[in-house]
Amino acid sequence: MAFPQASSAQAPPPLGVAASFALFTAVGAVNNSGPTIINGDIGTNAGAFNGFPPGVINGNIHVADTYATQAATAVQTAYGYYSTNIPCVTPLAGYGGTPAVALQPGSYCVGGATTLAGTLILDAGGDPDAKFYLSVSGALTTGANSVVLLQDGADANNVYWQIGGLVTLGQNSTMVGTLLVDGAINMIQGAKLIGRGLSRGGAITIDTNVASLPEAPEVPVITATSWLGTALGGVDTDWFNPSNWDEGVPTSTVNAIVGTGRSPYPVIASGSADANGLTIGTGASLTMNGGTLDVKAGLSNSGTISATGGTTTLSGTTTQLIGGSGSTQFWGLTVANAAGALQSSAISVHGVLNPATGNLTTNGQTLTLLSDATATALVTSTGTGSVNGAATVQRYIAGSNAGLGYRHYSAPVTGSTVADLTTMGFTPEISQGSIYNTSPTPTATTPFPTVFGYDQSRLATTTNNTPVFDKGFFVPASLATPLAVGRGYTVNISGSALVDFVGSLTTGDQTLSLSRNAAGSPNAAGAGWQLVGNPYPAPLDYSLVAPSDRTGLDAAIYVYASSGTYEGAYRVYVNGVGNPVLPVAQGFFTRVSTGQTTGSLTFRNSQRLTTLNNTSFQRTTANTRPLVELALRTSNGTADVLYAYAETNATTGFDAQYDAQKLSNPSGLNLASLATTGEALAIDGRPAFTAATVLSLTVGVPAAGTYSLAANALNNLPATLDALLTDAATGQTVNLRLQPAYTFSVTNAQATALLTGRFTLRFAARTALASARALTAAEVTLYPNPAHDAFTVLVPAVAGATRLHADLLNSLGQVVRRQDAAMAVSGARLAVEATGLAAGVYTLRLQVGTATLAKRVVIQ
Repeated sequence: MAFPQASSAQAPPPLGVAASFALFTAVGAVNNSGPTIINGDIGTNAGAFNGFPPGVINGNIHVADTYATQAATAVQTAYGYYSTNIPCVTPLAGYGGTPAVALQPGSYCVGGATTLAGTLILDAGGDPDAKFYLSVSGALTTGANSVVLLQDGADANNVYWQIGGLVTLGQNSTMVGTLLVDGAINMIQGAKLIGRGLSRGGAITIDTNVASLPEAPEVPVITATSWLGTALGGVDTDWFNPSNWDEGVPTSTVNAIVGTGRSPYPVIASGSADANGLTIGTGASLTMNGGTLDVKAGLSNSGTISATGGTTTLSGTTTQLIGGSGSTQFWGLTVANAAGALQSSAISVHGVLNPATGNLTTNGQTLTLLSDATATALVTSTGTGSVNGAATVQRYIAGSNAGLGYRHYSAPVTGSTVADLTTMGFTPEISQGSIYNTSPTPTATTPFPTVFGYDQSRLATTTNNTPVFDKGFFVPASLATPLAVGRGYTVNISGSALVDFVGSLTTGDQTLSLSRNAAGSPNAAGAGWQLVGNPYPAPLDYSLVAPSDRTGLDAAIYVYASSGTYEGAYRVYVNGVGNPVLPVAQGFFTRVSTGQTTGSLTFRNSQRLTTLNNTSFQRTTANTRPLVELALRTSNGTADVLYAYAETNATTGFDAQYDAQKLSNPSGLNLASLATTGEALAIDGRPAFTAATVLSLTVGVPAAGTYSLAANALNNLPATLDALLTDAATGQTVNLRLQPAYTFSVTNAQATALLTGRFTLRFAARTALASARALTAAEVTLYPNPAHDAFTVLVPAVAGATRLHADLLNSLGQVVRRQDAAMAVSGARLAVEATGLAAGVYTLRLQVGTATLAKRVVIQ
């Protein structure tokens, strides 16, 4: 029992200058992988040195310098001293175990290669000077998750190992003491050494480890935390779960490291995440589906950052670097750092890029604003920062027409050219532009151009066989022709195309000087039209364009929505009626007003939206004023819409600030009202709706057939008025409140020109049918119910009622079927087709005379 105590009093090996090293080899390479932390010196006297960074050294590096030479001598001396002066007192079969093995101070040895598994306890018995000497005659391996534990005053400074071969510290194991090694040192991922690893000959290989001198705490200040993945003890993909990190969840002062091979990788779905710096290793990833991530230092991604939601904020105090060799895609990116952020690699943004209080400098790297069916990225302009350098702005085409069709583009960058319209499956065709521009029969040009600008002055100088309006189209001179900021361009391109524009993001005031041919010029009646466009990498709300920003211009704008290769319709906005939002890269028409020869349009950052809107080149918005929305529809659902609304200052003639003229739709489906001054209107503002209000309608259809006029909306009409649609050809008058849709036929002869004078929309005093019996739901028969492919409705006769209107609504209140039938003296029979409808409970809403009632239908 006395021998261990006597041996523990032996003087320890003299380390000399080697005492300052946490890891050192006299002869061999030092190779690191991953974010290893070294608290102490590190080096080699003969060999390569690699891997710092990503490793962090809180000490000095000595490679083949004078100090390293001295350390090599010191290690040889210490190893020899141990062999000569510290005899083995207690032979053991091995170290550690399960349950734990406890050793008192003394000298122990194992006579061959061994593995330390489980737990080894070194118990000082309350003596802070107690020494532990442990030797292995061959290689030493510590098992995964094994631990050398100090107990009751034991100090790592007083623990010495002599190992006669390779040392391998297992995954997530903890080793304590000064290791004097005659061979290589290999630390597996997650292994920790509290002491020194000193080799007199062999390579040191480390991978995401911690090696700390005994004098320093294990981690004096936690500066980094590494993602574990399930292989190293992580339990799921939740960023906020402390069990998924070796040092707990990252904070604003702790770096987040997601290393290679640590799958499954972290996901931020919601909540507020923080990190000082963020490092993603090769093959590793970070996914954001929501929430926020606030980064204070640099971001280095050699793997993948992807996002379908959420915002990453850079909020440091010195310039923050965004680098790495991986794919970095943010949903939202905010620069909240006055010193700004600097790219050293390519990045992309799919949501909102917000240079709030600092600049994002692209530094010659690629910045891409992404666009697809889910969203189109935008850049805000409400902060003090900006984007410096070139960027790529994508524009996905959304809409009902996925095939070829004319789309109106506008470049959201400065420096873009016609060549930027080139994309997969599409190259601009402008080779015959000079012929098209001067030909008396431009539509015969072959190959036909696919890119056009618009110049209304051509109406006065060009003679060809196209309609007056079309004379303004011209073909750009070359692919190098700039796409002028604020101007629109018509491109015949597939709906599957993804166009991008490359240049400096447009910002600040952009003023266009516009003109109109003089009154005496040829074709002056069609003059003044201007194809312009949203100049910004953000949607623009035209309702925020003040009258002073559009001097000499009509208030209306016209956006073209393609429905086929050569078909489409203009959707119109004026004075709060229609949709004012112009998405990124959207071109549109406006007009220099009658009586003016010049005008100007100024775009401002204050007109830009700061939140995402849908990616369609045109969408609808609600209107709260007295308004009738009347749609001309084909049997396949294609429609053209007329708006009539009440505006106090409007007149019955054309008012440039309240009305929108009708631009003829290439589809041939055209609905308009006529102002008393003769103009055809797509939006007709009237001073009020009264019993004396009558709107004459013009109807154009592309071919003979059956069409309908339907009241999509009758909003805020005076309670005393009904809206009546009269068909002079049949003598029928329909109360749109009671019967929202009216079906009519057009012959071949009538389809060749606009139908003028056949239809009128007027308002009349609402009359009560007090003597008429009200129809009840119990009197209506519906069978079979439940139904499969169809069901039948029987409605009894109702005095004064001539039409039955039926709407089938799904559980969301959406109309999925709409039918009409004549009411005979015996009533009406209506067969409703249900093929293709999802199984569920539906509501059949019936309108007969003044009665509106509902029946429940189950579709199986």
